[in-house]
Amino acid sequence: MKRAVVTSGADTPNVVELSSGHTLTFDLGKAGGGEGRGPSSTEGVSASLAACTAGTLKIYADRKGWDLDGLEVSVETTYDGPNPKLFEVSVGLPDRFDDDQIARLMRIAGKCPVHRLLAEATEVTVSQT
Repeated sequence: MKRAVVTSGADTPNVVELSSGHTLTFDLGKAGGGEGRGPSSTEGVSASLAACTAGTLKIYADRKGWDLDGLEVSVETTYDGPNPKLFEVSVGLPDRFDDDQIARLMRIAGKCPVHRLLAEATEVTVSQT
């Protein structure tokens, strides 16, 4: 089990300590009452989707012996108020791939764990500690 713990104060952004030893900072934009010292939580989700897609493609390409140097993955997020309603993932592949390789890479792009998490129902529970 992995854990993420947020410590927040009245005038501080949400600092997230991960069990992996990494620290992330999320904040609201100034329009939302924050100070803009980090991305919003939903921007973090978009960043995770882009990073996961790129990582999944790299793992697959490495197994095939394909050079993905020049890969670019971007995510555009459409909001309904404060909530994301659409994540559009764009995959920019180097020109050296044929149609079959492109089709395989695009299929794999949709299989990253964050994509699956967002696209499928995932149980979330909330309890007091």
